[in-house]
Amino acid sequence: MASAKVKMTKNKDNIPHELESQFILRLPSEYASTVRRAVQSGSVNLKDRLTIELHADGRHGIVRVDQVPLAAKLVDLPCTMESLKTIDKKTFYKTADICQMLVCTVDGELYPPLEEPSVSTDARANKKKDKDREKKFIWNHGITLPLKNVRKRRFRKTAKKKVSHLGEPSRSVAYGGWSQNVKHDWQFELRIGSYLGLFLTPF
Repeated sequence: MASAKVKMTKNKDNIPHELESQFILRLPSEYASTVRRAVQSGSVNLKDRLTIELHADGRHGIVRVDQVPLAAKLVDLPCTMESLKTIDKKTFYKTADICQMLVCTVDGELYPPLEEPSVSTDARANKKKDKDREKKFIWNHGITLPLKNVRKRRFRKTAKKKVSHLGEPSRSVAYGGWSQNVKHDWQFELRIGSYLGLFLTPF
């Protein structure tokens, strides 16, 4: 494993990623408390205690917390959040929109296998492979507890209403128009006495 890492770092094709956008870092609980204490204490050696390396695909990487390597995967969130910063705790400035999260696990693969480039000339097959590849990096849950499985509940696909079994007038109304060969009559009947009886009954 160490030799593979040395080869990757010495290769000139692997230029380190310069991230311009922000993302959420999700760590296992024992490592999250370590990072939280280091950030809150304002320690100078935070760069030595926490390092993030992304692989060439931009979706996998390694996060090291106190020299312990964790497998990381960059996923797309179902929502977009705003990141704010403040100096005086009164005025807030928006710094970025966050729509990705770096999920770190202890038992994941540090160096996932590289995907072979598609050699198919069929455009549909290439689109399907790209879509399947992107599905692996879609996160179904939101950040808070009520948004668990929100992508399937809130953004689920809805079935189209079947109007073939309806009659001609109902079918035309369902499609958004009026039928031209059907005459529509409306009758209204006002019953005041029955409503007054409801309000005038003694308790």
